[in-house]
Amino acid sequence: MESYLSENFGGEMKEEYSPSSEALQRWRKACSIVKNPRRRFRFTSNLCQRDEQAAIRRSSQEKLRIAVLVSKAALQFLQGAQPSEYTVPGEVEAAGFQICADELASIVKKHDTKKLQFHGGVAGIAKKLSTSIENGLADDHDLGKHRQEIYGINKFSGNEPQGVGVFVRKALQDMTFRILGLCAFVSLLVGIATEGWPRGADDGLRAVACILLVVFGRAIKGYGQSLRSKQTKNIDTMVTRNGYEKKISGCDLVPGDIVHLSIGDLVPADGLFVSGFSMLIDESSLTGKSELVMVNPQKPFLLSGTVLHGAKLQYGLCNKMMVTAVGMRTQLGNKLTEGGADEVPWQLKLIEVANIIGKKRLFCASVTCAVLLTGLFGHRLRSEDAFEVSELFALAVMTYI
Repeated sequence: MESYLSENFGGEMKEEYSPSSEALQRWRKACSIVKNPRRRFRFTSNLCQRDEQAAIRRSSQEKLRIAVLVSKAALQFLQGAQPSEYTVPGEVEAAGFQICADELASIVKKHDTKKLQFHGGVAGIAKKLSTSIENGLADDHDLGKHRQEIYGINKFSGNEPQGVGVFVRKALQDMTFRILGLCAFVSLLVGIATEGWPRGADDGLRAVACILLVVFGRAIKGYGQSLRSKQTKNIDTMVTRNGYEKKISGCDLVPGDIVHLSIGDLVPADGLFVSGFSMLIDESSLTGKSELVMVNPQKPFLLSGTVLHGAKLQYGLCNKMMVTAVGMRTQLGNKLTEGGADEVPWQLKLIEVANIIGKKRLFCASVTCAVLLTGLFGHRLRSEDAFEVSELFALAVMTYI
């Protein structure tokens, strides 16, 4: 009997023996004539449950395998592919440089550390720009002009100061001034109709004069700010040339210049961190975020138009950057090209919110005026009611303001 069981139902019987599903199936078939098999086999393994558990186990293993593959793919995507072989344009190579202006601009604007490492880091970029991190560029006028022909001039095209008339037109587009102008016009008509000219026009003309005074005051202020912004773009910058510190105009900066930065200085162009200690950059003028950005050798990117907010002083260590992009190729130049030169992102959001609030206030003022005028519709209007109409309209305008 033992030999028969060993041959047909899974080998020798042991104390801790767990027969396979096939052996149990053969045993169930051999004992199929047993009366009440469910009760007889209640202490044996549940084959259906065992199959379900095996299917669940296989499904879990497959899900785990897929998750591991997806994680590997995501990790490779985050790490990014290695940059392809860079080809230097012919005119750039003929000029004695090993990197073009667009390649330099993309490294800083995209904060592309992979591409920066591909070109050999800051030292490799300096070598390809034929400059020295310690001594800077050669102070040669002809060489500077040659670099400007290849990499551009540090000026922003299409950003000339606008006239006063442009700012007057912008001020008149304000909904508040339009409502006030309408109120002054109604007051002028009512005064002339009831008291005649010129006595009835006193109040209306005073209101018009006050509105024009505020409009022209705002326009003159905007024009002055536009002139000051143009002057700040031509600020002098301290650089290192021929191993000596020299102050030059911001328009004369070229890629490869080593610029010295102090606390409160405006970054004159896009560049890479060369030396310094705990440099904090305020990028709110470009991004609208008030959080300061730390610049260090691991994150060496500096953008034009930002401000050096703070830096710890260390003996023998000066805050320096190497210029990589100038003019319209900088981050500020792209912002000016997109038409966002006048307002920073947080100002644009405030203007949008102010427009929404203004529309709701105008609706409330219209409802207020309609409710106040319903009392005059019950009888025939007389000439004396003109003053009351103007007063109700003025009250509705005050509700809007």
